[in-house]
Amino acid sequence: MTSGPAFQLPPFAIGVLNNIRSDDWSRAGVYVLSSSNISTASLNSICDSLTESYVHDLLGDEQVEDYHQFLTPVLTPFASVQDCIEHHFDSLDKWLLEQPASETHSAVYPHGILVFEKTEQEALLIHVDHINKQWHIGSIYLPIVGLGINLTSLLMGDEFFGDLCNGYNVRVPQNDPNIDENYKDHEKDATGAWKNNAPRFAVFSTGWSHALPVEGMLDDAHEDAPFGHRDVELYSLTGSQYLGNQDKLRAKFPAYVATDQRGEKRHGGKGPCASCRPLHKRIFIEVDNSQPRVDGVLVCAMEWDGNIDGRSDDQLAKIGVEARIVTKRVGVAFAVATAKAIFSNEAERTPKIWQEKS
Repeated sequence: MTSGPAFQLPPFAIGVLNNIRSDDWSRAGVYVLSSSNISTASLNSICDSLTESYVHDLLGDEQVEDYHQFLTPVLTPFASVQDCIEHHFDSLDKWLLEQPASETHSAVYPHGILVFEKTEQEALLIHVDHINKQWHIGSIYLPIVGLGINLTSLLMGDEFFGDLCNGYNVRVPQNDPNIDENYKDHEKDATGAWKNNAPRFAVFSTGWSHALPVEGMLDDAHEDAPFGHRDVELYSLTGSQYLGNQDKLRAKFPAYVATDQRGEKRHGGKGPCASCRPLHKRIFIEVDNSQPRVDGVLVCAMEWDGNIDGRSDDQLAKIGVEARIVTKRVGVAFAVATAKAIFSNEAERTPKIWQEKS
């Protein structure tokens, strides 16, 4: 898979992007070039087909409703892709001028468009991202198969454009390790995997009523940050219920580490990406009471070797049951900072940091 050609943002695009807001229901514009063999009727058909495939195959819904629509065909053919980009931002600029308040959400997704250049089997996805205080435009050719899930992941904030391109081994400005200050210390190991990424920490909770609120207390990341990009992640025994017996949750921790290492939960099961942060293998945070804002939480460290190779989930669970765990109770506001401090000083393992043992 190759990267798309280089494109330029129109001069007024930055002002538009700095002032426009989008929501989950914003739809991406779909363009077609006059040099292609796709008619306007075919373009409508392509958009309908992508929506139906997404709804039926991925969401499991039988009927396509209006709220499922994530594509808006632009039926006027254009001479070049750059013309499509100019039209996209010109339309957004005009829309902004007509709005009484800048806080109004746009029905058009401002950050990306699709362009069919030749045939309906492949589309050029163009995306704009704000990284390290600068706007960057990148593009990638994507096959029509799987295009729906790729695009909706971007629209809903489940995936970053740079991560999508990493999955196709395509280099764009958005996944250049030198573009973001958070990548400065990143290197690749002998296997080609990224290393030196700051870890994130598992959070266990023994009650539903205090599980969800505590996530906002622990993590300043955006709510829609993709899996693997936050400081913390809530884990549970089954399903979406962030509940569980304390001992059972602790016993499952090595298995959660193994799942994370295999990338089973990241980006639709596609595995870790260049900017994913691995789950720490030994340190986790535990919400063990119904008033964490008052009574604090536990920062825990499990003493095990962290080796998952050749070990089944049952074997890992046995390790979790038998492993020694040391804990430190801290205020919610200090939990992540404490976990990071322990991670930074892990080689020293200074015992005085721990106040409790379990």
